[in-house]
Amino acid sequence: MILHIVNKSPFEHPAWQQCLRTLGEHDSVLLIEDGTLLLSNPSALTSLPPPERLFILGDDAKSRGIALNSAVASVADYGRFVELVAQHAKTLSWF
Repeated sequence: MILHIVNKSPFEHPAWQQCLRTLGEHDSVLLIEDGTLLLSNPSALTSLPPPERLFILGDDAKSRGIALNSAVASVADYGRFVELVAQHAKTLSWF
């Protein structure tokens, strides 16, 4: 299992598309910093992993005005961020 961490805006950088191409069936994704902007585009919501494998750093989303919807992504704080890293065999950062 890999934890993919995406911090770039999907509207300005190819990180999200690159992540999707390598995402395995049991991998998880954590959106941080400008990566949280992905959830501001309703058309992007069709290509997302299920909410139990998609996490969004709550503080980063709030600071960018992104509405947090637990039906789309699980909200994580910094403690949960550390737990996710520990729970996965590898992490892959898309910066």
